[in-house]
Amino acid sequence: MKTQNIQEKINKKEKEIIELKQKLAEEQNKNTWIRITGTDYEVEKEVHHKGKSYNELVKEFGEDYLKEHLLTLKLIGEICEHPELMKELKMDSSSTKDDFFFKQPFPQNGKDVARFFVDSDYACLYCRNDADYSGGSLGVRFAKKIKGDKK
Repeated sequence: MKTQNIQEKINKKEKEIIELKQKLAEEQNKNTWIRITGTDYEVEKEVHHKGKSYNELVKEFGEDYLKEHLLTLKLIGEICEHPELMKELKMDSSSTKDDFFFKQPFPQNGKDVARFFVDSDYACLYCRNDADYSGGSLGVRFAKKIKGDKK
């Protein structure tokens, strides 16, 4: 019984730590959000947490947070409709060091993550990534629905 109580306390503290990390990330990135033209969403300007796998990001932010805040294929499509926004987000081949995870658009063995990457002459959506894969230029860029009217 005592062991179970201790484990419950550990689980509660781990959840609190994840929630604090989420709040810290939001505070640190407060002024770096860009509106996605034609939507009621904003996206982070910079890719961060580079070199971490999706599984490591789950440990840091929690799976529910990632599912809610990762860019979707639809939002990436909206960004690609606006060359000036692509340029500002370095999704226009101007940087090969800002790849990011996005929400998996196709059922793939239960994997919830895919990857957007850019080379000097092309961009690619790669939907077969293993959740343990990481790379020096691969990070995360969150999106969020705009609360209230910020037009």
